[in-house]
Amino acid sequence: MEETQHCEHGVFLSVNNIGLLIKGDAGCGKSTLALELIERGHRLVSDDVVHFSLVRDTVESEHCYIIGKSPHMLRDLLAVRDLGVINISQMFTANRCLAQHPLDFIINLVDDDQTLQTSLSGIQSHMTILDQAIPLQRIHAHPKRNLAVIVETAVKNYILYQRKQDAVTLLRNRQQEFIHTTS
Repeated sequence: MEETQHCEHGVFLSVNNIGLLIKGDAGCGKSTLALELIERGHRLVSDDVVHFSLVRDTVESEHCYIIGKSPHMLRDLLAVRDLGVINISQMFTANRCLAQHPLDFIINLVDDDQTLQTSLSGIQSHMTILDQAIPLQRIHAHPKRNLAVIVETAVKNYILYQRKQDAVTLLRNRQQEFIHTTS
């Protein structure tokens, strides 16, 4: 049962079966990054505009999640600077496009690495969409960085983080163990 709708600018993909919304200023490389991720086997849901809906499991259920879809006009299409609009389902295969997917994680591409927080953990904050807090990670979008590898790694790290297996906790535990054994 769908309740509320919300529209967001960005590229929405399924990366390792995680619903990933890539946000950032115009021209920062969102669609080019999406094309590289699609080339690497991930799947496009929507480019440029994503329609999100809050969905409950049942009428009585308190468990809800956010589903992202492409507007019909933009379905299967990706607009890449210098290439124009390309049809992903025709260029690759139809299975590289999804009609919808749950939203799990947001990456915000930023041009200036000075705006990034220094943090041991990749998950720096959250973005609220339809009253749901979605984990958000900022990534510096320098053109010489291999953003596809960085994004795939961020998604894998998010999966571990969700399983309470994050590297930051491991490092802190090892530090505490070291301090106790050397004192």
